[in-house]
Amino acid sequence: MDYEAKGVTMGKSIEAAVLRQSGKPYVIECVTLDAPQEHEALVRIEACGICHMDIDGPSLCSLPAVFGHEGVGIVEAIGGKANVNVGDRVILGYGSCNRCPSCMQGHPFYCDKSWEVTFGGRRLDGSPTIWDSSDSPLHAAFFQQSSFATHAIVPDHCLVAMPADVPAEVGASITCGVMTGAGAILNVLDVKAGDTVLIVGAGAVGLGAIMTARKAGAGAILVADVRDGRLEMARELGATATFNPRMGAMHEWVMAQTSRGVGKLLETSGNAAAFESAIASLRTGGHMAYAILPSPMEEYALKPMPLFEKAARFEALSFGNSVPHDLYPKMLEWWQAGEFPVDRLISTFSFSDINQAMEQTRTGDVIKAVLLMEATDAQ
Repeated sequence: MDYEAKGVTMGKSIEAAVLRQSGKPYVIECVTLDAPQEHEALVRIEACGICHMDIDGPSLCSLPAVFGHEGVGIVEAIGGKANVNVGDRVILGYGSCNRCPSCMQGHPFYCDKSWEVTFGGRRLDGSPTIWDSSDSPLHAAFFQQSSFATHAIVPDHCLVAMPADVPAEVGASITCGVMTGAGAILNVLDVKAGDTVLIVGAGAVGLGAIMTARKAGAGAILVADVRDGRLEMARELGATATFNPRMGAMHEWVMAQTSRGVGKLLETSGNAAAFESAIASLRTGGHMAYAILPSPMEEYALKPMPLFEKAARFEALSFGNSVPHDLYPKMLEWWQAGEFPVDRLISTFSFSDINQAMEQTRTGDVIKAVLLMEATDAQ
């Protein structure tokens, strides 16, 4: 079934939130979306979560650009052969080339082209997916979706089926950040029943990790964050002990809780002081995974000696080493069973209120902002 066979013409007019200058507001504009190529789908976006990678996007990508990478929606058309069908309800996973050895071995999180498919702004063949009203290509295909829009072009291998009875905002909330936290616990730190784990930072990544650690049966779940409201949420979701580093040295608190430090640690804050205190919180032979470095686009003076002294493992996360086709359905099953209350993290916003949602995400006033798409009076 080809694109035009479903009555969708080449150059579909859609609405997208375009960022033209860093530090300036998004403007919802009428833009032109390319037709899907073979093994691509046109997805009508129902909802899209906001992640800190969207906030950091202007430092990683050229402008003007269309961001957004936590979309869910309905397949409206396919380009030639595709592994999805028109009418399928889907979650949009992260991009991967689907051809390199890592992808072929079932490890798309280690894709050789990961940086290019995530931040390159075009398809891997170099073709653009979105043009503005002056027929200039925009930096798009963000995570191979750019879902701050009413529609997106997505490779079919990145699409994961979503049950019809799952609210769109719930599906959008489990991607990227929450998936990274859940994957860190299951796939990287391999938390088992009775284990002690320290989670630094109680944002979407950290709270996803807390819920997953509880599900895994962790014996003690220690959580540190500078926001008391986030710590209260962490306790409600499964943390057994919490600490605000404004009250003192985190590693001293950890040692008081454990006597020897923790064996499994997830650092999600990206704060330099917290990062170094996290390393000091490890026991000998411990394992620390981190979701972001302090000052990620600048130099950071990591001192390897403390890690060497403890013979500790130090590991960067890539999407929590998660395969969306495996982890998304699992998280949704947990949610449906009442064992993964991710809906408690969600604050919904109309698509037209994207600037408010972005600002409240940046300040931490909301944990997981989700945009609900609707027609707007685009400029």
